[in-house]
Formats: sequence, structure tokens, C-alpha cells
Amino acid sequence: MKLTHPSLEGADFALVHFKLRMVERSLFTAQLLLGMRAGLLKAARRLESVKGQPYADLVDPQVDFHEAHQHQKPAPAFVLVPPAEIPLEVAAGSCAFLTFRLFGQGVQELPRLIELMAEMGEYGVEAGLLRFTLECVESEDASGNRRLVWMEGEGDFAPALIPLSWWLEDFAAGRGETEMAVRFDTPARLMSHGKPLFQPGFGDVFPFMLRRVTSMLYYYCQMRGSINARRLVDLANGLETTLSRLEWRDWKSVAGQETIGGVVGELAVSGPGLEDLWWAVALGSLLNIGKGAAFGAGRYAVI
Repeated sequence: MKLTHPSLEGADFALVHFKLRMVERSLFTAQLLLGMRAGLLKAARRLESVKGQPYADLVDPQVDFHEAHQHQKPAPAFVLVPPAEIPLEVAAGSCAFLTFRLFGQGVQELPRLIELMAEMGEYGVEAGLLRFTLECVESEDASGNRRLVWMEGEGDFAPALIPLSWWLEDFAAGRGETEMAVRFDTPARLMSHGKPLFQPGFGDVFPFMLRRVTSMLYYYCQMRGSINARRLVDLANGLETTLSRLEWRDWKSVAGQETIGGVVGELAVSGPGLEDLWWAVALGSLLNIGKGAAFGAGRYAVI
């Protein structure tokens, strides 16, 4: 596919793998990982009380009023990538990996994220579950090669950078220009006028993808070019739906403190103009959309 997309010069991300040694037998579930936001915030408050330095902003970014109204309020500069096989049971003393994508300036926050993860491991992700010690952190480059970037007492905190423009061109290679399908694997909670969308069409979903992508590029990759959002949304509304197989699914965190209901399933569309908006759909698959996106909710794949 020949892509049309805005300049992504200087926009990149890093793929980092945290190796965890489990304190007790543990079961990784998507719902449990949803509670990681609360676990990281508690860890941030503990570190702040001891070190007198900010940590909570990594999980709950604060921006001024003007910026928040010009763009979607930013999520964290990272996205959790759950294990490929989940639920995943790990024996006491055995290791598991948790993977994060860090975007743009968020790559520089890797040292603080490592501190947060190590602190959270002592008390568990949620309700005392998933307690671990942090063994090391590895970086994966665009070719799939890994190298150590942190271990207690050593490491350079310099993960490999993957240019978003390169990733996008590689991802688009060999794909058709007039048809596309997306599959939501975890619930995407999409709100419109204060109400959740239970049976959204592609034209309803695409604006969430576009806002998520442009917000992350603006806040963390310093992208300041103008995008004709209205034109892209109109193109999305003009596409023909060839498959709509969405259903509502509820998730509840283990402690019951957070519930995310959203749509899962497949949507397929076809028609001219797809090549103009394909870039936003593809990049959105790195970021997830909707509530809890940074911690695995609203995860979709372009198929």
C-alpha cells in the first residue's frame, strides 16, 4: 500500500521488556493488569514520600488547561503490551516478562518507570497479587534483537529507537489499498455525548483512533503540523462496512475498584480514500483506544 500520512520525522518509540521473578504462584490476567494503574500510583506516592521527587506524573500526566482543550488530555507516554498468551500462570520463583512501548519523550522516562515497577513489585500489582522482584530490563530493536539496558547496578538506560515512519511503511507493505479490517481483542469503551457506544460503526470508531494518535504525537513526539481531521472523519464515514461483528463485554479489576465495559470483535470496511486515513488506524494499533488504553483495554489489531 502506498501511504499518505503527515510527517513523522523524529517520532519514534522503544519496545522494552521487564523481566519479573514472581514471589509466589501468580496468574496474569488482562483484568488484573488493568489494575496496574492503581498499583503504579500507589508506588509513586511511596517513592515521592521517600525521595521528594515526582513520580505520579508518569501514570497521570498533568497538562495546562489550554493544551488539554486543544488536544485530548494525554495518557501516559507508555502502553502496556500484555503477554501473548493470557491468562498466564507463573510458578513461584519463575520469571515472566511484561512489555511496554514508550513513545517519544517518554523514552527518557525509562529510569523512573523502572523505579516505579520495582517499587510496585514489592506490594503487588493489585490487592497484593502479582508480587515480584525486577530482575532486568531488555530493549528490542526493529529486527527483533534484544539487549540488556538495566540490571541492578548496571545498564545504560538507552533502549533502541524504532522510527514510527519506518514501522508504518513496514506494517503497510503488501496490504490492500481499498479494504481493511480491525479486530478488538480487549474491550474498547468509547463515549459519545456522555454515553457509551454499544454498536459503533467504523465512522464512530475512527475519531477515537485519530484523537489518540494525534494526542500522543503532539505531547510526546512534538508533532505540530496541522491535520485536516474533518476531512479524514468524512472519509471514514464514507467507507462501506463489509463486516460488523461487535459485542459488548464487561471487565472488572480484581479488587472491583474499576470496571471497563466496551466492544470487542471485528469491523471491516472498503472504499476509496482508505489510503489517506490508514496511517492513523495503523498507529492506533500501537496505542489502543478508549478508557484504560495505556493498560491494555481497547487493544485492536489491523488484520
